[in-house]
Amino acid sequence: MLIVLGLGFALGEIALRAAGFSYYWALYRRPDPQRGWAPEPGAEGWQRLEGKALVRINQAGLRDRLRPLPKAPGIFRIAVLGDSFAEAVQVPIEQTFWFILQDELNACNPFQGRKVEVLNFGVSGYSTAQQLLTLRHRAWSYQPDMVLLAFFHGNDLAENSSALDDDPLRPYFIYRGDELVLDASFRQSSSYQLRTAWYGRLGFALVDHSRLLQAIDRATDLLGLWYGQWRSSREVNENLAKEPGVDTRVYQVPQDSQWRSAWRVTEGLIQKMYEEVRARGAKFLVVTLTTGAQVHPNPLFREQFQRSLGVADLFYPDRRIHELGERAGFAVVNLAPAMQLFATFSGLWLHGFENSQPGIGHWNPAGHRLAATTIGEALCPQRQ
Repeated sequence: MLIVLGLGFALGEIALRAAGFSYYWALYRRPDPQRGWAPEPGAEGWQRLEGKALVRINQAGLRDRLRPLPKAPGIFRIAVLGDSFAEAVQVPIEQTFWFILQDELNACNPFQGRKVEVLNFGVSGYSTAQQLLTLRHRAWSYQPDMVLLAFFHGNDLAENSSALDDDPLRPYFIYRGDELVLDASFRQSSSYQLRTAWYGRLGFALVDHSRLLQAIDRATDLLGLWYGQWRSSREVNENLAKEPGVDTRVYQVPQDSQWRSAWRVTEGLIQKMYEEVRARGAKFLVVTLTTGAQVHPNPLFREQFQRSLGVADLFYPDRRIHELGERAGFAVVNLAPAMQLFATFSGLWLHGFENSQPGIGHWNPAGHRLAATTIGEALCPQRQ
């Protein structure tokens, strides 16, 4: 039996390698002592769960082109911090908003003749806390002149709260009195200890080098995705107040202590990030991203959705972050109003792909392109 299993494993491995199969997510989950997890430098594989893209992680651990650490003279660098919308493994790198934004800005020359480089530090699943830690431990070494925080209120708020999220691999910030302090207790969790032990590292190495194990991992993810889509579609049809992938409480004034705390921590994290950016003499820009419901091309759907939530519109989180920027003194670009208007008149879906549910999930190429154009217009007023 062992011989038969061994031969079957070997034949499966040979066949998958001959077919060029690889699966990115199987190469992805690596423990990181500061941020909980991070991409593996040099990892490469296909992502086909939502959209399709060959994902390559450079030797610095970023989904981006490899950049020299010493910034050359005449360069204006923008560091993009974010989650899966910034890492954007659903589309080829050339179709991501930050890749397109670099060309947009170099075309309009907004920074006194300096050539613009946009660097992507986005990592799927990251909270605002992890993005702040990425700024501290990774981004500053690249000497950015501007930090762009791509804030996805659809889940960033909940992920900033251990009470709402409780991820054993995630660092959190908590308030002690009026001071926001880091809680890195994830390092003592059994999940993190498992991943950093020798047998955990061996497991990662085996998956890295085995196409068959990657195929099993992909099959497991596909089953979870299909079940989630089936369940989400039923929830959307039966109750419009449930939007897949997003906690719909973000559209409402917080009703309980957990959500009030989540907002307080989130605003505190953004304020802290701004203060650290300003202390280094760099510019700070917050860009609030969109949910599928906010930019649904059908106004009737949006109206029904809003009524089911008891809200007048879907822009509460965008307004609240904009008001924070006005109080603190940093710039905020809210993408949702402009992208909703575009979707309404064009009828185009900005979220979702052919192999996933239309209008749900991450930006498709049209969403990325419009986001880049909208941000570019905000940074290049002469192009508006």
